Amino acid sequence: MIKLGIIGWRGLVGSVFLNRIKNSFINKYCEIFLFSTNKIFIKNDIFNAFDIKILLSMNILVCCQGSDYTEKILKKIKIKKWKGYWIDSSSFLRMSNENLIVLDPLNRNLINKNLKNKKFFSGANCTVSLALLLFKKFLDLNLIEWISSSSYQAISGAGSQLINETIEEINSTKNLQNNLLKLEKTIKLSFNKKIPMFFNAKPWVDKKVNFSQTKEEWKSSSEASKILGKKINIDSNCVRITSLRCHSQYFLFKIKKNLHLNNIYEILNNKYVYLVKNDENYSKNTLTPYNVCGKLKIFAGRIKKSLFDNKVFSLFSIGDQLLWGAAEPIKRFTEILISFIL
Repeated sequence: MIKLGIIGWRGLVGSVFLNRIKNSFINKYCEIFLFSTNKIFIKNDIFNAFDIKILLSMNILVCCQGSDYTEKILKKIKIKKWKGYWIDSSSFLRMSNENLIVLDPLNRNLINKNLKNKKFFSGANCTVSLALLLFKKFLDLNLIEWISSSSYQAISGAGSQLINETIEEINSTKNLQNNLLKLEKTIKLSFNKKIPMFFNAKPWVDKKVNFSQTKEEWKSSSEASKILGKKINIDSNCVRITSLRCHSQYFLFKIKKNLHLNNIYEILNNKYVYLVKNDENYSKNTLTPYNVCGKLKIFAGRIKKSLFDNKVFSLFSIGDQLLWGAAEPIKRFTEILISFIL
């Protein structure tokens, strides 16, 4: 049996990953070990995520714990010359030369080439995975000249702490007046200069990396290019909104040929995408994070041709960032890796 360790299984990504492998053949060929960084949960069948000796005994480690943990533990594991495979959901390893970003519908050939010589693998940034799956056929046909994206990211993308903070903010406003101006003033006073997430949007996600770019925005082109094995031009702007789950993205993209709008629908229509008719009823009732939550399909609608350029089109998409944005790519790669080991 292959020893498979899962670190961070109680977190948002980890719990979704654990749920996704329930009906997978992973369970047939693997003995699964759960690891926790919290001493409260370390008991009979839950192991200490800082116990290097037990970690070294694993054939595969799937880490959903975050960049800080990965950075700390990998140093110790490398010193011990561990021979297993590390699969990571955080951003820490993504751009490292020793790591391959896995998104098998887009780079299965690259994955196959690297299974023998690489030991470190990671999933991509959630908006990158969702965008590449959406544009898969365009990329296969080499039709994309450039993509400009604006992402409207759910609070769950920032982890449980922001979810808890937002819930506390919601609870604190329950008994406030319905008058908008009074409500606004009371909220500003009640948060004592703290900028709340509730009733708000935050147009800055992650730290600054380049002039005018945050790290979250920089990932769009850099990670996508690494996944595809070639340069792709994606300019991005990222905003945090109070949706609980699912990241929304507005895309403006230019293609290399003059195509009719019907052709755009045909090319977008791949097995990972659900197309939503561009009318008021479907847009309001189907193209929403509330409706997309928990679904593997990426919903795409509001598809239209630009008024300024016949080769430029726009669309609005929504995908569950905890599924195809995070857990699903590493679940699928784990299956690929196990098949390779067997």
